[in-house]
Amino acid sequence: MPRYALVLLLGALPVVLPAQSAGIPTPESVFGFAPGGDRKLANYEQVVEYYRRVDAASDRVRLAEAGRSFQGRTFTFALVSSRRNLDRLDRYREIARRLAHPEGLGEAEARALAREGKAFVHIDGGLHSSEVAAPQHTPVLLHELLRRANEPEIAAILDNVILMLWPTINPDGHSMVADHYMARVGTPNETQGLPTLYQEYVGHDNNRDAYMLNTIESRVMEHAWREWEPHIIYVHHQSAPFPTRIWLPPFAEPIATHAPFLVSRQLNMIGMAIARRLEEEGKVGATHMGTGYDAWYPGYIDYNPVFKNIPAFWTETQGGSAAPTTSPLERIQPDMRRPQSLYSSPWLGGTWTLRDAVEYMTTASVATLDYAARYKESLLFNRYQAGRAQIAKGRTEAPYAYIVPQDQRDPVAPVEMLRRLAFAGLRVYQLAAPAVITSAAGSDAPAAVTYPAGTWIVPADQEFAALAREVLDVQVYPDIRESPGGPLELPYDAAGWTLPLSMGVRTLVATSPLGDDVRKAMRLAGAPLNPSSKPTLYNMTAVADAAPFDSVPGIGFDASPAARAIVPPDGRIRGAGPALAVDPAENNAFKAINRAWKLRASVRYDGSGRYVVSGYPTWAQDELVRALAIRAERVAEPEGPAAARPRIGLFLAPTSMDEGWTRWVLDAYEFEYQRVSGADLEAGSLREKIDVLVISDEAGGVLAGGRGRGAGPAAPGAPGGAAAQGRGAGVGQTPGANNDARVKAIDEFVRAGGTLVCLNRSSMAVVDQLKLPVRNVVAGVNRQQFFAGTSLLWVSIDPGARVAAGMPARAAIFFSGSPVFETLDGFRGRVLARYPETEPLLASGFLQGEKLIQGRIAALDVEHGDGHIVLLGFRPQWRGQPFGTFRMLFNAAMYGR
Repeated sequence: MPRYALVLLLGALPVVLPAQSAGIPTPESVFGFAPGGDRKLANYEQVVEYYRRVDAASDRVRLAEAGRSFQGRTFTFALVSSRRNLDRLDRYREIARRLAHPEGLGEAEARALAREGKAFVHIDGGLHSSEVAAPQHTPVLLHELLRRANEPEIAAILDNVILMLWPTINPDGHSMVADHYMARVGTPNETQGLPTLYQEYVGHDNNRDAYMLNTIESRVMEHAWREWEPHIIYVHHQSAPFPTRIWLPPFAEPIATHAPFLVSRQLNMIGMAIARRLEEEGKVGATHMGTGYDAWYPGYIDYNPVFKNIPAFWTETQGGSAAPTTSPLERIQPDMRRPQSLYSSPWLGGTWTLRDAVEYMTTASVATLDYAARYKESLLFNRYQAGRAQIAKGRTEAPYAYIVPQDQRDPVAPVEMLRRLAFAGLRVYQLAAPAVITSAAGSDAPAAVTYPAGTWIVPADQEFAALAREVLDVQVYPDIRESPGGPLELPYDAAGWTLPLSMGVRTLVATSPLGDDVRKAMRLAGAPLNPSSKPTLYNMTAVADAAPFDSVPGIGFDASPAARAIVPPDGRIRGAGPALAVDPAENNAFKAINRAWKLRASVRYDGSGRYVVSGYPTWAQDELVRALAIRAERVAEPEGPAAARPRIGLFLAPTSMDEGWTRWVLDAYEFEYQRVSGADLEAGSLREKIDVLVISDEAGGVLAGGRGRGAGPAAPGAPGGAAAQGRGAGVGQTPGANNDARVKAIDEFVRAGGTLVCLNRSSMAVVDQLKLPVRNVVAGVNRQQFFAGTSLLWVSIDPGARVAAGMPARAAIFFSGSPVFETLDGFRGRVLARYPETEPLLASGFLQGEKLIQGRIAALDVEHGDGHIVLLGFRPQWRGQPFGTFRMLFNAAMYGR
């Protein structure tokens, strides 16, 4: 059947209608119900099948793939545009990539390319899978565009825009949540949430991984965006703050320090364009800014592309349930019933359905596409302009480059950092010969330093340099208050995350422009970009791991030629002797230990801060050191019996993201462990099963009491008290749990020689219930007197302690609602980490009330009976980022038997 037919002549004006439009299948014909229907959810496989049916019926749709999810689902997306545009897809993709990388491109040529090109717009069905409306709206949007393809507005969109329509960017979670709900709909358990995380390891934190790229799903999306270089990225979320119906940009304050100005203006315009269209269609309740949803943190997958000069944003539509909800007018606060400048049409109550959410999302998506069609040429040209501005800034403002020496405490840590940056599109260079660069570290005075060959350089005069500045510079979260002395506006997410500090990577900045002699010595990692190269897939299931030193599994970052070219110095062994000593300052030393254990070798802690592996053949030692790029020493066999491999237990908190991140870190470094449930605790006899029990950052769900910062008396002299704010109040163990049995089991386990490792807030329930001689000095303190966001704080480390083996004397730790310890009479044990007495505590982010914790304790090893309780009052594995403190978790996990 022909795709188009001439069906009518009116005088001399032919009207061409798409003969196939009537043949486009409806979503209902595939799902058996209309998307948005009450208590009906289509899963990922159903939505992809609908896409396939539409692809077969329309020449305006072409399906593409991007890679695989953790569970093996294919990331499928639809390219939707006119037939002519799809026939010239390669050319338009080449234009998009060329404008994204403007070096050497003149303005006249850029304007010509902007006129010729088309706007690539990414729209998806979200990634927080419990926000169920978003993936239901994408088939509706697809059908709407094709059903109305002949209308002038939609025809203009299809002529000027190439839509990249993703069913979701979390395929596993989409199906897990939809299937779980549909199996229970109509039963008493209909509202029961998914009993596990809806993305492996990370759950809701899948939207916090955009610069670390620790998860396969994050890497699939980053790889796809670098292959296509879209001009707008729009990710749908739920839920708007009640009673508003949809939250839209502009973002709340503060926005990121290094967000390109032009890009921020564009995304603000898009948010206003969506609001205008909602009003035109009588959809009330749109709001902007507010006190939440700030854009400070660059880890959001739907904001991080801004640092690559792409207007990227999210919206929050009301709801999250597949069932209707009703809200009477009386529930709405009086001040939210009146029109406001950024909330012009208040929603005054009523019933809200899944279909309402789907329709709001569809309107918002069409408004975004209409904006792209109307401003196509400026969108494309502004991508060039924003990139060119970043290049110019890097040539006129310090820092002019970031310098990463190869000589590091952990030689793989800088590679882990730089491979992530290169994968994200930043160009990384290496010195082929020594070069003199005027540089500085921290607050040091600039000095001319000769850097050796092999030193990595990240120049700031490149188009994605805003990303480098955003993650490599120190963050200073602004003190924002409605009035002087008023309450502090707290960050929506993290306040500080500086990668060199958290990853333990010595990084310096060039304080003067790089000279010609330095440029001549620099060699690009990987090959220069070829804008016309064909897109490739990121597929961890089809390619063996090419970089065994990487923390991430599968092909890791080797899918990017630029990242693949960044490798650590070769591993080396010195000395002589049958045993192999490895240094815990290198994270991969723990991989080596775990691999040795698997081959029945023995491991001892030698008391000098190293682990010694015995019974491992010489050839295997060579291979291990080479593969993991570690530095080791052959030594004599140590005296005394070898310790048995510790049996590690991790408390099972199936919906806890922190437990998920703990598993990610342990899995990445090949630890074997078993998950220990609450029932396992209550059954007792733990010492017969495990030697070490690790409890991740759990405010509740293990033992009753504790409450992190929110319980107990205020510190002496501190305002506030137990009633102040009460953050964390009401926490406890899982409903139905036998707390007395758990306390008894854990107490007996430790007294019998076991090791209990508590991360961050889980520490305080143990302190309370086991009556340890330890106090939390910030318990009950009001946030206006003491607050540290999620920030990096300095601590002094006792590197002679077993748990701190391999740590430097001074390190940055992630403080996140953390306890701060003080020991009491009767304490037996060792202080592992302490906040400085007189030096500044804040490394990056925000800290208010630092005097309260100066000289106080951040981590303890408490002797309890014959065992140990390790209290790490911070998050050593926060979101898989602080490579510099992973080893404290690893040492503690091996601190048994």
